[in-house]
Amino acid sequence: MKRRLLLCLLFFGLSPVILGFTIYLSTFSLPFSNRGKILGENVHSPQSANNFYAAFPQETGIVAPTIRAEDSTPLIIENYLRYYQSPLFFYRDKIVKTAQQYGVKPQLIVAIAQQESNLGKKSPEGCFNAWGWGIHEKGTLCFKDWNEAIEIVTRGIAREYCAKGLCDDPCLMMKKYAPKSSGSWCAGVNHFLSEMESNF
Repeated sequence: MKRRLLLCLLFFGLSPVILGFTIYLSTFSLPFSNRGKILGENVHSPQSANNFYAAFPQETGIVAPTIRAEDSTPLIIENYLRYYQSPLFFYRDKIVKTAQQYGVKPQLIVAIAQQESNLGKKSPEGCFNAWGWGIHEKGTLCFKDWNEAIEIVTRGIAREYCAKGLCDDPCLMMKKYAPKSSGSWCAGVNHFLSEMESNF
């Protein structure tokens, strides 16, 4: 009787230990992806051991800067002006810096130039006015060079339009900038803004 009791105690005492050890060995002999399923964990496994470490950069001693959305603006402007072979391409840095200085979106300055003069290619000869700024029945406002034009036009847009909350919507801006337009002006500016955002 004592022998049977001892055997029962040994069986029920050792069985959980042996079972647990068996599960432990079988679990860690499986691929990584199956372990989580057995253990009830939500594991996203890599394809291979090599890929598991692929997400970690090598220690080269160089710290990569954080990329922000606004950092891409100069490149967008550069690519856009180059693509359309604009004379303003050589003043791309001036456009970006001046716009940022006055709190204007650089893309808006470029989009207006595209709408008004095909980015300066159709501006009045010798006037350096790609934005239709100051052009009316009495005559055409001219600038001595592109640098002066970019400075004056951008500052004017900042003060006369952006400061009054009109720059966020070219259709609101159109009522003052191109009041005789039936809607094609704001449609064009919006199209060019979207084009820069999507393709450049």
